[in-house]
Amino acid sequence: MMENNSKKHLIRLFALTIFMAVFAVCFAACDDDEKGSYPPAFYGFTYSPNPVKPGDSVTITAVQARKGQYLIGCDYSLNVRLKQEDGETNIVSKYHTNYDATNKANPTFKILIPANIIGNSAYVSFSARWNNSADGIGGEYSASDNSGYLGQIISRGYLLYSEASGNFNLPIEQ
Repeated sequence: MMENNSKKHLIRLFALTIFMAVFAVCFAACDDDEKGSYPPAFYGFTYSPNPVKPGDSVTITAVQARKGQYLIGCDYSLNVRLKQEDGETNIVSKYHTNYDATNKANPTFKILIPANIIGNSAYVSFSARWNNSADGIGGEYSASDNSGYLGQIISRGYLLYSEASGNFNLPIEQ
């Protein structure tokens, strides 16, 4: 009878050990999920060449200070508003990409500044929208120090998606 109780005790101990191991794995996994999706925080913008002149092909980059987490398909958009001799012009550049573990590159756009612009700057606005692949963590995100970068980009996290927007004035040398 004693031997039978000993076997039952060992079986219960084994079952408890398995239960604890499964609980620990589930708890660790749940802890990661609790972190949820959040968008990148951005320093601001860079551009080249510097200085920009009418007729130049310009590369504009939104520079991330911290990468986002649990984000998928992303739509980026850049709008450059400038004055030309015949009125105001908007140059729009958009693209769709994946934002995942293999591609979290800084959004980069290449635009052509028309040769017949007037004025010494162009107004540049940027927007991004990501789909969250986990529940989003709400709030605003931005870099605490963006010295050396132009403009400011604010990211916002929501339950199902995340987004960012920002702007700056692009100096143009006449």
